[in-house]
Amino acid sequence: MIINLYKVQLFFVFIFSTLITTSQVSDGWRIGLGLGGSIYCGSQVDEKLSFNTYNKSEVSLGINIQFHKAIDYKSEIGIRYLNTELWSFKTSNHQALNAKINEFAVLYQRSLNQNSDLYNNRFNFTHNLVLGLSLISFKSRTYSINPATEVYTVVSSVGNGIEPTSLGLIKPNAQMALGGILGYNIGVRLSNSFSLYLENTFTLSASNYITGNLASKSKYLNNGYTYSALTLYVNLNPNGKRLGCPKF
Repeated sequence: MIINLYKVQLFFVFIFSTLITTSQVSDGWRIGLGLGGSIYCGSQVDEKLSFNTYNKSEVSLGINIQFHKAIDYKSEIGIRYLNTELWSFKTSNHQALNAKINEFAVLYQRSLNQNSDLYNNRFNFTHNLVLGLSLISFKSRTYSINPATEVYTVVSSVGNGIEPTSLGLIKPNAQMALGGILGYNIGVRLSNSFSLYLENTFTLSASNYITGNLASKSKYLNNGYTYSALTLYVNLNPNGKRLGCPKF
């Protein structure tokens, strides 16, 4: 059964509200806004990364919003919303995929240098392991392309309503999939109120339909994407009691 996107959003709002109400007001909380790039990883790629194929780039813009709460001086939990898309070209640029992604993730972070308390620690940087689970809402298409004319023909379509496809393969409704997240980040304290992080994550999707290729019968989970971003965090209570956490 497909879960409507608004229900997923309410689910994450509920998680965030629960975390807030079980914490000491705003102490230990921070909010971040970041900008980065996403790259498709999976079976529908060739051996090179393209930045300008038919005016499309295989590195796509991604925007994230995050909330985090310190658990102790070594770890934290949080949630992330990511909006991005994926492009990939293969077979001498005769084939392509495009996916539009909304990802809602619950994350756990662990300081690798036992230096999660950036606010008071003698070091101004930290680096952290990231683990997470996500719900991915996506719409996708696969295309065949005539390189001479640069005309795209939709081969199969997922989540884009009823539209003509050359193979007659359509799933009209947006799809939901579970995802597993593994990542690593490096952060620096800019001031008592701000920190800047270089974040890198890989998300493995539990659905191969993320490529838009409904002709594929593969049972293996071989499609996902990387996301690398610079994210600026604001401490919601810089004058309160500080509890160390991977981003401050």
